[in-house]
Amino acid sequence: MKTDYVRSLAGDSETFARSLEQRPPLQRIINGEADWEEYVRFLSASYQYVRWSGYLLAKTAEGLRQSKRCPQLLAAVDAKAQEEGPHDLWLLCDLRNCGVNVELIKGAPAPKAVEAYVAWSSTFADAGSPAFLGAAYTLEFISMRCATRACRNLRASKAITNIEHSLRFLEGHGVADHGHIAELEATLDSVEDVTDQREIAFSAGVMRALYPSFFADRAHGGSHVAFDRCA
Repeated sequence: MKTDYVRSLAGDSETFARSLEQRPPLQRIINGEADWEEYVRFLSASYQYVRWSGYLLAKTAEGLRQSKRCPQLLAAVDAKAQEEGPHDLWLLCDLRNCGVNVELIKGAPAPKAVEAYVAWSSTFADAGSPAFLGAAYTLEFISMRCATRACRNLRASKAITNIEHSLRFLEGHGVADHGHIAELEATLDSVEDVTDQREIAFSAGVMRALYPSFFADRAHGGSHVAFDRCA
């Protein structure tokens, strides 16, 4: 049975994921209406935050070991770090199949919102907090709710050249994240300390606040690279 704070996380995440369906530019991705430029921008922005997932999970596990908080979480967080680590490669593969020079993407500055996400998540991890699991849960929930539909609609619209070979990220998350959410909820249910629960919920709330800006914010000097096709 879900604890009250996990039920609250699930409800808030569901409401937030539904709101993304009405919020450009993510709305056009989910509905399959995006053109090449919009899809490449989405993939590029996703790369900027996904590349940190494995690191932040590993850092959270290390902090928990040092603080001796929530020892029951360690195996799950370690496994999650290993599982999430390579997902940025899915995005680079999709970008490459869209005809983008991925070396330019890898070197582009991250949006301010992504910098904030990494900084706050690292700060909690350094303090030995399980807080980052709230952000991880929110991201998994978004994928579970939106990724499969976006993948299906983009494939059906055929508006983007080579789209059938450029959906690895959406396909992988849309299929897997139903199971991931169930696993995360079981893990979060084991957290009994009220302070730990509050920090996890706070992290989820900050993620909901920042996530739309991952795609709206333009880092100075980096916004042009997503539009350069390889020759």
